[in-house]
Amino acid sequence: MPSKTINPEDWLAALDESGFRVTTVQEILIDIFAHSEYPLSAEQAWDMARQSRPKTGRATVYRTVEKLENLGLIRRVHGYQGCSHFVPTLPELMMLFICLTCGRTDYLDSQPLENLIQHSEDASGHHITESRLQLFGACVDCQQNA
Repeated sequence: MPSKTINPEDWLAALDESGFRVTTVQEILIDIFAHSEYPLSAEQAWDMARQSRPKTGRATVYRTVEKLENLGLIRRVHGYQGCSHFVPTLPELMMLFICLTCGRTDYLDSQPLENLIQHSEDASGHHITESRLQLFGACVDCQQNA
């Protein structure tokens, strides 16, 4: 998915530092979200986790997804299949692209967004601390296969 590398060990450390007990299920879920090329719902993550650990509880998955989102490790994708899907959050400002044909996600070059934010700050006097730009369309593969 992201062109930048996501280190699941950093996610485990963030959970631990926040006082959450890290379990095998959480390790599995972190691996699932960190390596997915597509936005995942908690339900999809639960299905995937049960392939590795069949007795994984649905409530455990939903609680872990909530923890990961609250810690800023995953972010909700708005406007995609009911706003119930998540992708990894990257530490730097990035634009998220979602293919409406296959669902694949990618983070795009952030320089144009950084320039827009700087221009907006200069023009308005506001200090912008966060941005969540999501772009929708057709990925290169889907365009070629059309």
